[in-house]
Order: sequence, then structure tokens, then C-alpha cells
Amino acid sequence: MPSVHFYGSALAVAVGLSMAGSAATSTPAAPLKQQAAASTGCTGTAHVYGVRRDGTLTYAPINAATNTKGRGLVGAKLPWPVRSLAALSHDTLLVTTTGGALYRVDITSKTKTLKFATPVPMAYTGWTYDKLATDGAGHLFATLGTNGQLFRWDLLAKKPTGGQIANKVRMGSGVLVSTLTGVAGSRLMGTTTSGKLIGINTPGAGRITQSTLASTGYDGVGGLASAGGGLFFSRTAATEALTTRKDANIADGVGTDISLIGSVDTSGWTQKLISAAPRNVVCPSGGITYDNLVTMFGQSWVGERSTVEAGLPSLQAEMVKGQVNNPARKAAFLATLVSESAMRYNADQGGSFTYRGRGYIQLTNDFNYKDAGSYFGINLLSSPDLAKSLQYSAPIARWYWTVARTTTNTYADNHDMNGVNRNIGFAWNYEEATKRCERFKSAYKFFTGSYPSNTICYPARLPAPGDREWYAHPERSAS
Repeated sequence: MPSVHFYGSALAVAVGLSMAGSAATSTPAAPLKQQAAASTGCTGTAHVYGVRRDGTLTYAPINAATNTKGRGLVGAKLPWPVRSLAALSHDTLLVTTTGGALYRVDITSKTKTLKFATPVPMAYTGWTYDKLATDGAGHLFATLGTNGQLFRWDLLAKKPTGGQIANKVRMGSGVLVSTLTGVAGSRLMGTTTSGKLIGINTPGAGRITQSTLASTGYDGVGGLASAGGGLFFSRTAATEALTTRKDANIADGVGTDISLIGSVDTSGWTQKLISAAPRNVVCPSGGITYDNLVTMFGQSWVGERSTVEAGLPSLQAEMVKGQVNNPARKAAFLATLVSESAMRYNADQGGSFTYRGRGYIQLTNDFNYKDAGSYFGINLLSSPDLAKSLQYSAPIARWYWTVARTTTNTYADNHDMNGVNRNIGFAWNYEEATKRCERFKSAYKFFTGSYPSNTICYPARLPAPGDREWYAHPERSAS
């Protein structure tokens, strides 16, 4: 492979590029036949960009809640033949040329007209990759060659210069897809020429996991784009239709929970490439992702991505078992776990105390280890580290939430974080109780679109310093 040479944006003038698109005025796209609006359960706007075969850039905003398209725009032609396209955000694109160059295209207008600034050269050689995709979590992916090599770079800025597309890693091979899109952090989706829909998980170099989400039904797909939340669009080449589907749980690696939403348009999508800005759509009813947790609680409160994502499938399975199944319960449960363990299944309090806090729920004290072990048929007293294992961390969190403390879901239903906190039994202080309550409110808004009313954050009588009676819970087993 040729070496890649990056250059700063100042070279755009030096090389004498003539960019017709920078000053061109776009025209609205011709009206397209649309299907009646369909409810998706999602919120936000999908910003879908496309490139036609003649190099013309297009844009269409799609209302994620109703699956209806706003005013589509047709801009100017890009000044070179385009090989691949990836939207980094609603106003930033990466484009590779058939000659192997990489450019950044900044959108300057997309309301009544579609305009873009002089494209910024990232590299003039070396970018001969077949497809580009971004995961919305700071990574750029590309495929190359007949053996389906997959590469990843770190994106170090929202509008990166050449040197800010860095740390290239060869993830592996065998990703033999004809279309590619990012769906969440380290997760991709693609279609094959035989009509399969493939899910691709890339937690690290040499650790690609591919799963068949659908064995048929995706033949003739000429473009795939995801705007986040499990919502994705496919363009059918023969009919030029754009169809919307939703994957309720993008982390489970199965396609039985993918539902057909309907057609955005039944014709008119002539683009050879499409890409949607990531993380602009939220589908609360879907599976919980790392990016969802960051949206709820902030980056500083959520643990390292690979650890958190490794635990999410088992955690969400246990939430189903424990009937943590409505916005209030989910919000209270997740707010508690992020406070206890930063959503890390393997969290360890540290120190020499044998029965110290471990796992999602920070199981603590010998009587809790004994009772949890008896429930699951294991000896946690002799093997306490099992409490922070991938096999048992989430089940123990569910056990503590619903079995050891039978009223926790009811407290959550009543928006009573004071009751939830008493059940959990942390060493109470006003600041921590406030933070947990605010995290509950933030998560509740994520799931419902609005903050909860009548949230109970504190006890009627605030504990006095050293008052241990307040959090000695009556449901707790005698030690």
C-alpha cells in the first residue's frame, strides 16, 4: 500500500484547486413520492448526504420521529471523481477520490441552498479504500481489497486536519460488504452482494466479530446510512427508493429485533453514495449503547468504552429479567450503576477488605456475598472476585435490585430516588444524593424527552453527621 502523506488545510490555495462548489448555488430537489408518515419512536433529524454519479452533492433532512423528508437540496459538483463518502457531522464530510486523495468538505449552507467551502486536502495519495464509515465515537473506518481488510483511525477533532486523522490500525480482514455504515461506537453494519445484512463489532485489532442480521432481503442495496439510535436507511439501486428500518438493540448481534419503518421516498434516490451524520438520532426504546450512556451522564462518569460495551449485552438481558423495563426504572437503575461503578462490570473498590465493593452494584459485606452466592449456586465467600466477572456482575446487580431489595422498582416508579438510595445503602451525604438524583433526571429525560415531575431526592429528615440508622435498611439481612 502507498504511504499516506497528510497536509494542512493551507495548501488548498497553494495547489491551485478550482472548487466550483464553493460559490455555486443549489436548487431544491424535485418533489418525490412519499409514503405516509410512520412513527418510529425516535427523535432527532437524520442529515443524509449523497453523491450522484456525476459528482453532484445532495442533502436531505429526515425527521426521525415521523420518517418524513424535509426539503431536499442539490448542490454543485465536487471537483473530482468521488470514490467514497463519510459524514462526520451534520456539516462536515470526508470524501476520497478515485485517484486516492482524501478531502474534508465543510457544508456552509443547507437550509434553502446547499453550499460547501473550498474542500480541504487531507492527503493526496494513499486513500484507495473502497468504503468509508464513521462510528460517531471518534473513529473512521475503511475497507480495502478483495479480502475485506478493515482499517481504523482516530479522529482527533470535529473538523480534523490531515494530522488529526491518526493512529491507523489494521483491525483484520474478511469484511466482505458492498455497503458500510457506522451504527455506534466500534460497531458497523453492511450489506453483501448476495443480499445479507451484516453486523460488525470491532472492539480491538484482530477482534472483529461479524453476525448475520438478515440472510436475505438486502440484495440490490446500493447505499446504507445510519444516523444513530439503531435507525438506518437503505437505498435500493433498481427502484431508487430509500427505506427506513430500526434495530431495537444494536449490541445483541441478532436481527430479529429489526423492524421495517417504511419508505422515506419510493423513487428518486439516484445517488451512488449516501452517508448520514452519526449520533443525531435517539431511539429510547432500543438497546442502550455506550454513546447513550455518555449522553445521559457525561463522558467523565462512564468508564472506558471497551469495558462498558463488553458488559452491556448481559446487563440489558438482566434488566429484562428484573423488569427494569420502563423509563423511570431504567433511569434509576442506570443512574445508580453509573454512580457505583461507572458502568464497568469489573469495577473493584480496591483495598485489603475481602468483601469490598465489586461489580456493577459494588456488592459489599460478607452477608451480601453469602446471600448472592446462595441465590446463584456459587460460593462467593471463597471466590469473591466472581462478583466482578462478566458472567455474574450483571446478574448480581439484578439480584440486589429486585431480590435483596424487593421495593427498588416501586421506588423508581414513584420517582423516589431517596428510596432507591436507601435500598442501595451508600454512605449517605447530601452532595452524593444530589448527584444521583440529577443523574436519574438526566436519564429519564433521555428516555422520555422531558424531565420527571415530583422527584424525591432527599429524606424528610436529613441524617445528622454520623447517623448510621438512616441507611440501615429494614430489608437488609442480619449480619
